[in-house]
Amino acid sequence: MRSIAFTATSARQWAKLSPDIRSRIDKRLTEFAETGHGDVKRPKGRNGMRLRVGDWRVIFYEDQGAIIVAAVGHRRDIYDREADMGVRFQKTPRGEVAILPRKEYELLVAKASEADEDVGTARIVARAKKEIAGGGPLLPKDVVDRMANGENPMRVLREWRGETQMYLASKTDLSQGHISDIENGRRVGTVAALRLIANVLSVPLDLLVQAD
Repeated sequence: MRSIAFTATSARQWAKLSPDIRSRIDKRLTEFAETGHGDVKRPKGRNGMRLRVGDWRVIFYEDQGAIIVAAVGHRRDIYDREADMGVRFQKTPRGEVAILPRKEYELLVAKASEADEDVGTARIVARAKKEIAGGGPLLPKDVVDRMANGENPMRVLREWRGETQMYLASKTDLSQGHISDIENGRRVGTVAALRLIANVLSVPLDLLVQAD
């Protein structure tokens, strides 16, 4: 089975999914990692691939045998579309203006939507590669799943980095008790404290904020 890793951006998106949607996507993503089979579109001449689970999409690319998830979400929300088609039917003195019958027009719209997804897939993958090249972390799937399932992100990320609470305390000038209180939910970490910890763990600050 190929390993699965998430960018910080896709890890945040994963955590925002409802448990049932995440379970559905997880099943298909794991199946693809194990077998190489699934409803996966590889846009011709463009970087990246997308796994389709109904109207949900996992945008990813492969690197040295690993699946790198660049984004995950609903198809209507996941792409930063630059423009919409803006086509409409309008009545004129000569009658309704329409180049094609509506059924054929709708088929063309579907094809245009697929092409639009191809462009969006390539754009998301390029952005993910830029994020990683800039020092952004690649998070193993089990780490992302622990955070998505409600475990304290600071504890999860600290353990992933192989550090102790005492190590964080020594590097941040926070007490070990302070760090323990944050990890156990007895204290809400201030932005200043969480920023110190994020810097030590080399992760984006917003990964340390518990998802609602």
